[in-house]
Amino acid sequence: MAKKLIGYGNFFCWNCGNRIEKGKKMCPFCSSKYGGEDRYGNVSALGAGGTGWSNNTAHPCFKQYYKNSQRYGLIWLIGISILVPAVLLLSGEIKLEAEGIMVMVGVIAVFWSIGLIFLFKNRGDKTAWDGIVEDKKTFQKSRSRKDREGRKYRESYTEYVVYIRKQNNDIFELMEEDSAQYDYFNIGDYLHYHGDKWLHYIEKYDKSLDTTIFCASCRSICDIRDNYCERCGCILLKGGKHVL
Repeated sequence: MAKKLIGYGNFFCWNCGNRIEKGKKMCPFCSSKYGGEDRYGNVSALGAGGTGWSNNTAHPCFKQYYKNSQRYGLIWLIGISILVPAVLLLSGEIKLEAEGIMVMVGVIAVFWSIGLIFLFKNRGDKTAWDGIVEDKKTFQKSRSRKDREGRKYRESYTEYVVYIRKQNNDIFELMEEDSAQYDYFNIGDYLHYHGDKWLHYIEKYDKSLDTTIFCASCRSICDIRDNYCERCGCILLKGGKHVL
């Protein structure tokens, strides 16, 4: 049992979603290859995404991913609660006395407050909507930053904005500093927002011409021919059914 647990890595089969054993070239569950030029056989990426809304939005993997994220987040907070006081004491920044203890408690309280808000907030707004990509724009901006010595400087960056007109005629602005979603969505795309406790994701209706797809949980960019995300193991929300 210990060997089995140690032998498994934190990645998953792109075809069946099972956790993969390190050192293997093929999935022991579905016999799919993990890599290589012939990984997908003669299956073309074009058309593999399908057309239509996915019928896998209620898949239990999304709830499991959310629960795992909460669990790992709590472990991280506990670790911070131990590490921060230790670093402060060892560095001599504070002493183990009343004032020092109050400082440590205050710092830990801030970490826990922010962490718990992030972990237990409702990930979706429970309001599904349809929309169409109306426009896309990029903006060159700058902001103030500080270096390691605390000196201020101006940093330039690009903001990518996708404008989506919802069915109630409101405009939803999808703003990112990364161009991935900006490049993924095209003007005229028909979209649906899935909003609930376990899933908040904007899905394209027509994915037949796409070569990549975003994981609805961890947001990794996956090959459109994958059925599951290799990073987190969640099913990919493709349209229709496609069997390799």
